[in-house]
Amino acid sequence: MVPKYSQHYRADWEKMADFKEWLQPVENDTSKAYFEIEDGTAVSIVNGIKGLLAEIKINLKKLIGIGTDNASVMTGTNSGVHALLKNATGNDNLVLVRCVCHSLQLAMSHASAETLPRNVEFLIRETYNWFSHSSNRRLFYKNMFQTINGGSVPLTIPQMCNTRWISIEPAVCRILDQWIELKTLFEIARRDEHCYTAEILYNMYNDPQNHLYLLYIRPILQEVQVVNKLFESNDVDPTRLYNDLIGLVESIGRRILNPTARVDILTEDIETYLDPKPYMGYAFETKLLEYNLQPNAANYLRQRCNNFTLKLVTELRSRLPVNFKILQKISMFSVQETLKVVKPSIVEIAQEFRVNAPMIEKLVSQWRNIVHIKWESLTSTVKFWNEVMQYKDAADNNPFAELCEFAMSLISLPHSNADVERVFSQMSLVKTKLRNRLAVRTLNAILYVRFGLKRAGKCCYSYTVPDNVLRSIGTKEYYDSGSQPSTSADVDEDEDLNILFP
Repeated sequence: MVPKYSQHYRADWEKMADFKEWLQPVENDTSKAYFEIEDGTAVSIVNGIKGLLAEIKINLKKLIGIGTDNASVMTGTNSGVHALLKNATGNDNLVLVRCVCHSLQLAMSHASAETLPRNVEFLIRETYNWFSHSSNRRLFYKNMFQTINGGSVPLTIPQMCNTRWISIEPAVCRILDQWIELKTLFEIARRDEHCYTAEILYNMYNDPQNHLYLLYIRPILQEVQVVNKLFESNDVDPTRLYNDLIGLVESIGRRILNPTARVDILTEDIETYLDPKPYMGYAFETKLLEYNLQPNAANYLRQRCNNFTLKLVTELRSRLPVNFKILQKISMFSVQETLKVVKPSIVEIAQEFRVNAPMIEKLVSQWRNIVHIKWESLTSTVKFWNEVMQYKDAADNNPFAELCEFAMSLISLPHSNADVERVFSQMSLVKTKLRNRLAVRTLNAILYVRFGLKRAGKCCYSYTVPDNVLRSIGTKEYYDSGSQPSTSADVDEDEDLNILFP
C-alpha cells in the first residue's frame, strides 16, 4: 500500500505537467468560475458578477436571465440583484427565475402552517424521535411488526427536515403504511413504560382525524415531490419543466374546483368557483365512511383540507415567474415540437428576448426549414440541438446557426439552484467544524478537484496520481520550492487543510 502523504496546498501544483487538466486553472470555463465579494449586499453581488464575467470575457449585455433563490436581496423590486442587473444591462425584459425547489418548499410550509393543525407535524416528528436514539425500541418494534405481518421487516421512519416541510412526504407515506402497527406500539409503550410521550402519540394515532389529514395530504405531497425532483435533476428535458410546473398548479386546483367551472387557475380568482363538496380522494373518502364521524366533525375536517388546498394554490401562483407564460413557450423548442410540420410561431418569444427584426426574419425562415432535414437525435432535446449546431450544408455552412444559438440560450436558462445547493453540501463536507479555519483558496481548489473528477466520470479511487508526483511530495526539495501565503485573512499556514493522497 502506498503510504499517505500530507502537504499544504501549493500554487506551483497548478504548473506541474502531471497535474494538467486536474489542478491547473482553466480559462473561459464557467463551471470553475470563482470570484470573491466583499459582503452579501446586492451591490457587492452585482459587482462580483460583473467582475467574474469580465474575467472570463463574457459581455454583460448578453445576459438574458438569472436564477436565484427567494431572498429579498436577490429578488427585490427596487434594489435587488435582479433590479440592479436590469439597469446594468439595459434589458427591462431580463428574466428572473426564482428557484422552483425553494418556491415549492415555501408554498407547502406557508399553506400547512396556516391551515393544518399543528399536531400533524408533531406526530410525524415525534414518531421519528421515538426510534432515533434507542436501539431497544427499534428492535422491539421490528419483532412486533414481524409478528403482525408474518415476518416482514418494517421500513425505517425517515427524519423530517425542520427547514424543508416538503421533506415529510417519505415520512408520511411510511407512517400511513404502518399506521396500525405504530398505534399498537404506542399503546404498549404507554402501558409498560408509563411514558408521557407515548401517551400523547397513542392518543394522536387513536384520533381518526389525524389519520384522515395525512391521507388527504399524501397524494398532494407526492405530486409536489415529483415536480420538485424534476427541477433538481440534471437528466430531464429543460423545455418541458415549466409545463410540468403549470400542470402541478392546475392539478392541485382542480381538486377543489367545480368540475364545470371554466376558469384560468393561474390568473383568475378561483374562490367563487369552489365545489361545495369536492371529492377528497379514494383513501380519504373510504376511511371517512369507515370512521363514521359526526357530521359537524366531518364537515370541519373537509373545510380545513379545502383551505389547505386553496392556500397551497395561492402560494404556488404567487411564486410563479412573472413571465411564466413566455417561459412556458420554451417547450416549443423540444425535439418533438420543433420537428412538427404545423407548429406555433416563434416571433412572440423572440420579441420577448429582444431579438431585432432582421434576426427574427432569419429565425422564422430557419424554424420553417428545419423539418426538411432528416435528424438522428430524436429522443433528447439537448442532443438534438447539439446535432443541429454541428450540421453543415454543401458550402460547409450551418444554415440553422442563428436558430440553434437562440434555442440553446433559452434551454440554458437556470430553472433551479440545485447545483448551487450541491456545492454547499460539498463545502460542508470539506469545511467541517474541526477545519473551520480552512483557507478559501484551498477550499476552492478541493471543490475544483471534486467537480472536475465528476465531469470526467472518475472518482478518487479511479484516478491514478503519477508516481513522480507521489515521490516529490514530502521531500526537502519540494518544501523548498516556495509556497504562497493563504488568501484567507487571519489564517495561519499551519491551519490550512492538508490534502491527502492515498
